[in-house]
Amino acid sequence: MKSIDIHIHVLASDPDMDGYVTAMDRNGVEAALVHGLPEVDSMYVCGNEAVARVVRRHRGRLLGSVYVDLGCPAEDNIRLVRQYAALGFKSIKLIPNYGFDPNDEKHEPFWQAVEDLGLMALSHCGWFMGDKLRPELRLQSLTASPFHFEVPARRHPKINFIFSHFGGAATYLETVVLLSRLSNCYADVCPGWGLWVFENRLPGLQTLDRSKVLFGTDNAGNRYDRRMRRWSRIMRSNGYNRSDRRKYFYENAARLLKVG
Repeated sequence: MKSIDIHIHVLASDPDMDGYVTAMDRNGVEAALVHGLPEVDSMYVCGNEAVARVVRRHRGRLLGSVYVDLGCPAEDNIRLVRQYAALGFKSIKLIPNYGFDPNDEKHEPFWQAVEDLGLMALSHCGWFMGDKLRPELRLQSLTASPFHFEVPARRHPKINFIFSHFGGAATYLETVVLLSRLSNCYADVCPGWGLWVFENRLPGLQTLDRSKVLFGTDNAGNRYDRRMRRWSRIMRSNGYNRSDRRKYFYENAARLLKVG
């Protein structure tokens, strides 16, 4: 079954992502959304320019998502997203664990700019692994939950908000509520918590609109075949028929990204 991966990063072991795209070819992955990162981990090539480079190299296969730190001044972030939207980027990537609240009123001009540019917004949600390059950095998880996007999502219905890792295990019910109540809210199923909530068939998942759940792997690479078999099995156990699985693996993301 063909697929679109809504959540990958540039790997330090494969900085041009040539090997990654070969793995995509081998496993029917038509496209992947590549998210920028701050300087957090030696396993990734961090920074938005690394994303721009691989997107240019693999045009149409790798799509861009610009990392934004809302702790920076709004005017700087607005310039940043305009710069990368002009390059054809599809989304912004946020990590609220780094000390900002996406619901803060001061971010309203930024959200308006994102909406005007027609970008999606994918945010890390839930617990965040300690920073390997800066272990002294204080991280927080409270504001990295789906409900902290509720007001921006209501005010800006043209922005599609995607909660990665299904919103984090501790707050997965927030994800269920927002996906059920707001037409512009979605979630990916990246490991570990995204995988965990479906594998354990937690309450509320079976009633979700199946057009709201997106396939994401956080870099499956050469493990795509095993991941897809595992996810097909898990989604079948959650009542997803073949049509539902086509939506999950491909159609939902294709619609949001306007590809295919």
